[in-house]
Amino acid sequence: MNLLVGSIPCEQVDAAVVAADDRVSASGRRSAAHRVGALLALAEALQSRFLCRRIADDLDRCIAIVRDAGDLVPRGRPERRQVTLRLASLLAVRNGQGDTEAALESLRDGQRGLRQGNPEHAVLDTMIGAVLVPQYQRYHREADLIEALDRIERALPVIDRAFAAPRPDPRYTEVFATSASAARAGLAALLVSRSGTDHAGDDDERIRRLVDQAGRLAPSVAHVGDALLRAYEMKGFEGQPAEDAAKMAAGFDVGDLAPFPGVNDGLAVASRGVRIGGRYGTTGDLSSLDEGIHDLETELDAPGRFEPDRPSQLATLANLYQLRSRTKGLSGDPSAAADRRRAEDLATRVLALGAGSQDEARVVLANCKLDGYRPDGPDQHVLDEAVTLLRRAISGQALSPPLRRTLRSSLAEALIGKGFRDGDIGAVNEGVELFQMVRDRYAPGTLPHALACSRLAAGLHLRAEATEQEDDRLAAAAASRKAINEIVGKSLIWAYDTAVQWADWSWRHERMADAGEAYLIAVDVLNQLVRAQLTRAMSELVLRRAAYGMPARAAYALTRRRRLTEAIEVLEGGRAVLLSAALERDLVGLTAPEHAPVRERYLRAVERLRSLQDRAIQEQLSTEEA
Repeated sequence: MNLLVGSIPCEQVDAAVVAADDRVSASGRRSAAHRVGALLALAEALQSRFLCRRIADDLDRCIAIVRDAGDLVPRGRPERRQVTLRLASLLAVRNGQGDTEAALESLRDGQRGLRQGNPEHAVLDTMIGAVLVPQYQRYHREADLIEALDRIERALPVIDRAFAAPRPDPRYTEVFATSASAARAGLAALLVSRSGTDHAGDDDERIRRLVDQAGRLAPSVAHVGDALLRAYEMKGFEGQPAEDAAKMAAGFDVGDLAPFPGVNDGLAVASRGVRIGGRYGTTGDLSSLDEGIHDLETELDAPGRFEPDRPSQLATLANLYQLRSRTKGLSGDPSAAADRRRAEDLATRVLALGAGSQDEARVVLANCKLDGYRPDGPDQHVLDEAVTLLRRAISGQALSPPLRRTLRSSLAEALIGKGFRDGDIGAVNEGVELFQMVRDRYAPGTLPHALACSRLAAGLHLRAEATEQEDDRLAAAAASRKAINEIVGKSLIWAYDTAVQWADWSWRHERMADAGEAYLIAVDVLNQLVRAQLTRAMSELVLRRAAYGMPARAAYALTRRRRLTEAIEVLEGGRAVLLSAALERDLVGLTAPEHAPVRERYLRAVERLRSLQDRAIQEQLSTEEA
């Protein structure tokens, strides 16, 4: 919702504040009406400067000035309601302790002297709904959603009639046009916020119609409508086919929509999260994580900068550190532990503040404990703590339903690990059931469904190891095979991880048929990953994930099953990929002139091998089609 709008260009705000201050000083001996006008002009200038610079002192001073103006206006005067609206919007944006309650109380108090169906009553209904929107987005209280929807839907026809009525003064028409636009934007924001929950209906067409109407009634709302549609599309991210989801993520960049600080901060965090996540279904990119952490720390350390929700910002920063720690851990970076400790410290600070984002902090703490857990380590209690933290976060209402659904995967991992440690098959089965529940909530054929299948397969392998039952081993192998078949066309990295996980488990338990099949898939996917022209950092990360020694294991397993031709191909092909990566890593050797002939012959050999493999694949496809 557009709670605040700056009417003064940013390059003119300082001069406007000085001029308005002078006007207030000159109004001391004049009538109360003149002084109220001067105070509101100063509030307008400070509000515009706040929107340009986001300095907390400007917002605090603006609120104090509007309160002073309200004290000078007698109750019952129409001007009093204008001051009430201004004060409520400022308090809702500041959102400090008691601010939202004070804003709602003043708006409801202003309605008491008006009958329902009056245009001014409808405008106040719209404003109350606008204040409730961020409250519902933050706390997910159903009562806020119901009241906001009821008020805005009740106000819309009244405001539309007032807008359509002929008026001699065009300023009134403009006021009701803005109110009608704001009501539609607020209703669209509520429908976007509830999408993905159990209360969501078929709102797609209605959201788009409301955004279109809001933009036509007040063009200043058009870019906010676009941001709302982007947020709505991102809500459906998990149900999209992989290719569409990747395109959506690449195009999601909200930017800094200055007039909308309340809605904006949430969208900015969402867009930063999408950028940091890299390609959907892959690990995070370290450079993007570094950039996100630097930007957020700079924001938090800026003196005097307005912070609408410091606990939420700290929780976001903790989450970024935890993501960076996990990404570094995949490549064996020793600094991963320091990032994990920093994430734990930040999450603990959020919990100590006792304000919002408590469940987000619990999730970060639980993930840090799971990332740092080692089956042979001394800190075995961390699994119990992670289970407790995740259960509490999932059972609360502060997290959105889609996020709670995602967290069930982390809880399942913790339960399976705890059950495996304690020999508690009940906990292991509960974890497997959670994985199955998560998988069944996603549409088959989508990337999240494929990822859930991969995690379910990992859980089934652990259950098979705990029970030592042949039926469980067969079920785990079947789940891995199914997961790889579904995921290989959607995310090569996840397909590689799933295949290696299945292969290593089969190798340890001397199930050579499964090991040979899984290693063969892993080497083939590794070839595809190398051809995908990944960044250097991503290539190193992939190659360190159980790549070395894998071709030899694959060849051995296939030989045991008397698949000799495939054994030779996988051994030579895998070695070629790993040797090529080793040569690329040795920059000194690559650039040394004396090694140029060897390098060129080797690269030609690798290219020849790849062309032969491609030709063999094409011939096989032609044979199958025939």
